[in-house]
Amino acid sequence: MPVETGGVGGRRRQPQQRRSRERFERVIAATKELVAELGPEPVTTAVIAERAGVSVAWIYRYFEDRQDIFDVIVLDAVHRIWERTQQAVVAASSRGWRAALLDVLDENAAFYAEEPAFVRLWCSDFRSQAMLAANRLHDDDQAQWLYASMTRLGVLEPGTAAESACRLVVAVADRGLELAFSRDDRGDRLVIDQLGRALTALLEPYCEAEPAPTRR
Repeated sequence: MPVETGGVGGRRRQPQQRRSRERFERVIAATKELVAELGPEPVTTAVIAERAGVSVAWIYRYFEDRQDIFDVIVLDAVHRIWERTQQAVVAASSRGWRAALLDVLDENAAFYAEEPAFVRLWCSDFRSQAMLAANRLHDDDQAQWLYASMTRLGVLEPGTAAESACRLVVAVADRGLELAFSRDDRGDRLVIDQLGRALTALLEPYCEAEPAPTRR
């Protein structure tokens, strides 16, 4: 799993030797397993060290505390969601903007289902300022990319209102997925379907008419 090892503000020490890098990855993997199994509250550095097969002292060479490990997991997930979002849009672009929007929503829902540790951390009291800052940057990038891509393809009428609608689509999608997965680890399908209709309705006033899409 690719993880950001620079820390908030680039302060985290990075493992250089192969053995240390492998241990670092084991710590991340063990933490994800434990958070998915138990939730974040009981997952202390001692519990992580035991599962990962390292000492607590080794963990503190590379992480300030358990929150620092939690941050790595969520920041890595935010980065990978953005990559998958772009790939889903490209794959569905020939099917129209509604299909692309719904495919992106389904792709994000699939990611949430595959990453229970990310969901549990994001929906918990352990959602840190580092996580929130990374997500704000992600949302800004995603909204700007959505607006630029749709206007470039000629399916979205350019203007302040359309740009605002793209920002709202990203924000509503975040909150809707959070709600869907707070109720069901697999994602509440009713909420996801309702979310898809809401996102489509937000963009419809600024987009060219096209037939209603069929889902993948």
